[in-house]
Amino acid sequence: MWYTPTVSKWGQQRLSTDLPGDNRHIALAKRVRKFFTLAGLPYKSPHKFRHGHAVYGLLRARDMADYKAVSMNLMHGTVDVTDGIYAPPSRDEVRRRIAQMSERALTSLPADTNSAALSRNVPNAYLVSALGVAAERLSSQVE
Repeated sequence: MWYTPTVSKWGQQRLSTDLPGDNRHIALAKRVRKFFTLAGLPYKSPHKFRHGHAVYGLLRARDMADYKAVSMNLMHGTVDVTDGIYAPPSRDEVRRRIAQMSERALTSLPADTNSAALSRNVPNAYLVSALGVAAERLSSQVE
């Protein structure tokens, strides 16, 4: 419940039935800052917690129902909003996944596959690139 309206009275807080105020994020930020100061930790804004919650949930989502639950908890109108903001993979993640796909493709080839037959339909530009990668890999193994 991000930025939930609360009532504070005599050191006690409870949820309020009032509509959230326009500046509710300021009160929350002040309380979070005080908490971090008391704990001796560097300040992280409430928005950082929201972002962390979203990323944590999406990384652990096992199916679309989980994904939708995270999106609804963030109060996004659609899963597309959540996906567009929080789900883009990092460059390292893209590289890792592409490498895994390549490894799966190579290991799925039959052992008696003729490389000349495989390369017949591959454009020359890709063959040149593949040769460059192979040369780099082989030269790093020699050293």
